[in-house]
Amino acid sequence: KISTPKKTQLCITAAAVSSSRTSAKNRKDEPIMNVVSKSRTLKVMRSALSGIPILTPQWMESCLKEGGMVAPTGNMCTRTLPRKQAASAGSEDRKDVSTEHFGVAKYAAAFQKISSLSSCHLFSGISVMLCGSSAGSGMTKDLKVLLQQAGASIISSVSMASRLLTDMSKEEGGSLGPFVLLCDDSLTDKGCGISDALFKQVKKLIGDSPSSDETKEARVLCVHFTWLFDSISCATPMKATSYEPLAPRPKALWDLTTEKEMPTATNNRTESQTY
Repeated sequence: KISTPKKTQLCITAAAVSSSRTSAKNRKDEPIMNVVSKSRTLKVMRSALSGIPILTPQWMESCLKEGGMVAPTGNMCTRTLPRKQAASAGSEDRKDVSTEHFGVAKYAAAFQKISSLSSCHLFSGISVMLCGSSAGSGMTKDLKVLLQQAGASIISSVSMASRLLTDMSKEEGGSLGPFVLLCDDSLTDKGCGISDALFKQVKKLIGDSPSSDETKEARVLCVHFTWLFDSISCATPMKATSYEPLAPRPKALWDLTTEKEMPTATNNRTESQTY
């Protein structure tokens, strides 16, 4: 009797595009097949974070053709998850474009390098507070699952956030942080989840930080929740520039930690668990 595995062993998802890319370090290298997933669902992102192989239906077709399991190669292997929020032209976030590719492959390489690794540490040392309630309970649950799997510390209340900000204002050397305010689609301050007192406390911490914009953003980020999905896709915490929140109060904090004001973000509501 063959027992059913308790954990996911493979993730099968359709590919949107396949292309060949050369190494950024050596343009003379042989082209590397880059297969981009067609969708970015919760299961696909969790598989990437766990180092689980993400394969295309072509792998199943090859197995059926050969009458048995075959080793996945080439365009059978998904190596990149799509990034929904493109970097704004002319902004510093354009530096992030080079990180868009091979996020899935980076996770797999990390797990292979450290065989004892049981979870992804993409957000290790990062504290995150979910702000607002417009996303709904289902979305909030998904966000928490991804944050926990990526190694983030979830700040579950305004009082916890206030205590963390107080500790950050007292400590020296920047060992605490970054602190991320992950904002939903709320359009008003009333529903954004950031109280006036918390807003003033964050603003003061930013104001008391060194004048370097990079230092400020390294301590506090106030971003739209698509920042989380794109960070997972690219296997690196993204800069805040392309992830402007929608409500006035969060936008004001976002302005303080980005080099220049960017156009207002469009409504990024999700559809059928595709992020």
